[in-house]
Amino acid sequence: MAQALKSKSFVSESTKVEINDLTKMFGSTTAVQNASLTIESGEFMTLLGPSGCGKTTILSMILGILQPTSGDIIFNGQPINQIDMSRRDIGMVFQNYALFPHMTVAQNIAFGLDMRKINKAEKKKRVNEAIDMVQLTDLGNRFIKDLSGGQQQRVALARAIVIRPRVLLLDEPLSNLDAKLRKEMRTQLKKLHNELGITTIYVTHDQEEALSLSTKVTVMSNGVIQQIGTPKEIFGRPRNYFVANFIGYGNFLEGTLVDVQDEHFIFETDKDLVRLAVKQDEKHQVGDEVILTIKPEMVEIITDAKIGMNSLQGNITVSDYIGSATGYEVETAGGRTFKINVLGLNPYALGEEVKLYLDPEKLLIIDKE
Repeated sequence: MAQALKSKSFVSESTKVEINDLTKMFGSTTAVQNASLTIESGEFMTLLGPSGCGKTTILSMILGILQPTSGDIIFNGQPINQIDMSRRDIGMVFQNYALFPHMTVAQNIAFGLDMRKINKAEKKKRVNEAIDMVQLTDLGNRFIKDLSGGQQQRVALARAIVIRPRVLLLDEPLSNLDAKLRKEMRTQLKKLHNELGITTIYVTHDQEEALSLSTKVTVMSNGVIQQIGTPKEIFGRPRNYFVANFIGYGNFLEGTLVDVQDEHFIFETDKDLVRLAVKQDEKHQVGDEVILTIKPEMVEIITDAKIGMNSLQGNITVSDYIGSATGYEVETAGGRTFKINVLGLNPYALGEEVKLYLDPEKLLIIDKE
């Protein structure tokens, strides 16, 4: 990826996007319900959630493929709902890239410029710069069928940015690539966004992608926005069970905050009366019914030296070695199962008895839904 822009050919209008009470109905089915969010100029916003949660529907309404049932989409203070999609100045990268196989790389990239009747000299200049920017130099005359998946993805990206879009939309653009190439393309996308500063809205179901690429993340479920925040806020302070579970917290205990000791709440589970200390926060108080959660990589397998209130004993029921880490499931005497990720290969065997430690500073309190 180019380290710096060589011209102003890709400098776009600074665009703030506002979505106000956006709803989309398909018959009696609500695909998106009263969605409101603001994407500041130059921001990289990711819509994150499982398939069918409404994220692509929002993208389609911004692009103009779909019309909202109600609500407004606003660019720099101007509602665009009634503006034809051809006049919205939006660059779009589709999941399947939507390239023309009978055209060369250069012809594909130039397609949007041809539609805008850009003169020949300017078109050639912009296309060549776009080809260089996505590292496809010397491939301009190659046909799409002769390119790898990663090269095709870069052609689609170059075609989207060459028109100088006000907003760049990307709908799961890396989902068809293998794991190694997805990681490489994430790095290239970040560099490109840093260079161009285009307001970008990205759709994915991949939590790692969302956290890696974004300046802000919007988590969705069943057409409803669950939480908006920075990657650190989403990862470190998920608002509810859905968000925590979706981004990989994995271990959940329902119960009640029954006491306060030394700036820690004392939490007691509903069923087997397990008592745990958890760092006190300003949002909750004694008597609240809550859920405690902790990520698998934050659960420790310990020696007797640390035995105390936040220690549990159990037996390993699952061992899953994946190279960089080993995933375990440990079943406690009360029948609870804890998921644990430990770096590297660790010498714990199936059926082995181990002791777990749930650090009070790493436990997180979330509200019951």
